[in-house]
Amino acid sequence: MIDRERRNQLATLIRRYLNGKADAADFEKCQLDNYISADQAIYHVSLELSYYSEKAASTLSKQDWDYIQRLLLLLDSNSTVYWQSSRLRPWTRPIAALLFIVCLLLFYLNGINVHLFLYFIPVGLATILLLFFGDPEPEVGPFNQIVTPFHSIADLGIAYDSAHFIKQRYAAPAKYRNRRSLLGVLGAKISLFLVILLLMLMPPVMLLLLCFPFSAEEIKVQPA
Repeated sequence: MIDRERRNQLATLIRRYLNGKADAADFEKCQLDNYISADQAIYHVSLELSYYSEKAASTLSKQDWDYIQRLLLLLDSNSTVYWQSSRLRPWTRPIAALLFIVCLLLFYLNGINVHLFLYFIPVGLATILLLFFGDPEPEVGPFNQIVTPFHSIADLGIAYDSAHFIKQRYAAPAKYRNRRSLLGVLGAKISLFLVILLLMLMPPVMLLLLCFPFSAEEIKVQPA
């Protein structure tokens, strides 16, 4: 279902933001309605913009600017968004159950003490490997970075033709062109480290979850 009126309203707000005439407060006013919209494209774009709206448009990197242009293209075209579910590979569940039983045995034999967490480390490493090899790899094309959220250059072309879209020229100062947020990169690395540490010291939590059917969702765009 395409809600053309609301798509146009959101696209106008994004263009005002890129021109320096809208800020985070303007996005907050319409976010709730967009999150519950039946048009999944509106929901997806609003979700993605929640990260960028806290920044001034004049400080966006070229990569961020181009990505927002593609989100605008998604709104201007008749492309639709849906989510595709993918389950973990079936062999992960029995292995997770076996490792969980190992954790219970370690707990029974050692009780809660420092040694228990040391014994959990190899089980935690096995859990990380299970997640790495058991998670179905998303299909990533060679031009993924320059076409996302679309799947291919051909899909991007279909949307361009249908919307007669004109890309807005990148206007931020040159110093922001290849800028990467140091805090953002550092925060992502710290978060990854904490997750790995938690998996190594407390693997039973994740293993218990892996014993049940689990599916991940990946966004797909049908160009039109």
